[in-house]
Amino acid sequence: MTYKNILVPDWSLPANVGAAVTLRSFGNVAAHVGDDPALVIRRRRQLARQLKLPVVPQFLQQQHTNEVSIWPNIQTPSDAIVANSVASCAVLTADCLPVLISSHSGDCIAAAHAGWRGLERGVLSNTISRIPVAANQLTAWIGPAICRRCFQVGDEVKQAFAKSFPQQTIEAAFSADGDRWLADLPLLAEFQLRELGVSQVTQSHLCSYCQPREFFSYRRHQDTGRFASIIWRKNQSNT
Repeated sequence: MTYKNILVPDWSLPANVGAAVTLRSFGNVAAHVGDDPALVIRRRRQLARQLKLPVVPQFLQQQHTNEVSIWPNIQTPSDAIVANSVASCAVLTADCLPVLISSHSGDCIAAAHAGWRGLERGVLSNTISRIPVAANQLTAWIGPAICRRCFQVGDEVKQAFAKSFPQQTIEAAFSADGDRWLADLPLLAEFQLRELGVSQVTQSHLCSYCQPREFFSYRRHQDTGRFASIIWRKNQSNT
């Protein structure tokens, strides 16, 4: 299925689960970046209509934490949400990792927002631990985020990950760039998901920084919008 100004992930999902990412051409869907609140509300409603979502998403107050909400109870702040009923789970990003997760059966879904701080603090491990399904029965999709070529960081970032990631993974995910480092967040996330036991991990290989026509990027323009990555469990009548 195709949608106007919306990307459908190249990701195999159960028949009762859908996933999508808004493109820059859809417009900003975040309420905290100085955009006209009425326009943001209008876009969010348009998104729900266009995707025929079974439930309107409750957007999280993301603050780079490792806190996880359980649908429909949204705690503040939180950077991930898990549902085991008909629901729509969404995260907003503009360089950070959007990670969407589904059980093979389609009974459980989740969405996580993982910048380098959230990833290092364990937001993905906390999310997997809150899903009432064995990790080997889960599939994950790592959506558009800043790629290794564009993500230059200081030594403090590398050292933060070195405390909990194997040396081999650190060597694979970080490369020297003068006196700084280029960091591969999607690779670090995939490693962590596989270490947690997730059986299938799919990379989008899309860069929010490299592709300015498609995605918002905070590193490219700090005064920017956010795009939404959404996963939903459909009503039985829509399967």
